[in-house]
Amino acid sequence: TVHILDALQTNDVPLNLQCQSKDDDFGIKTPKVGDDFHLNVFGSTRFYCHFWLGNYGSAKTQFFDVFNKQISQGCGRINGNGNDYECFWRVQEDGFFFAPHNPYSYTKKYDW
Repeated sequence: TVHILDALQTNDVPLNLQCQSKDDDFGIKTPKVGDDFHLNVFGSTRFYCHFWLGNYGSAKTQFFDVFNKQISQGCGRINGNGNDYECFWRVQEDGFFFAPHNPYSYTKKYDW
């Protein structure tokens, strides 16, 4: 499971995201501060997301893989299952942070 946590300070400029794999598009989501949007992943399927603040085409936008074979190596395992992963992305005003477990020490991976 890939968790995407909305850790912005307010909902004044909402977070929007659209995540997909080669076969699935989860549509546009607009979580509220504190919400946990999650994707159920298994194995090494590539999932990528487009993030933006406020209206589409705003100055703050980012696009990156939230899960792939390489990222899976940094994720935790659920119930010791080697193919069932759990990792966390935290979206903040100053960027995107990654952790294999929650709560955990997040590492900044991307700026806006």
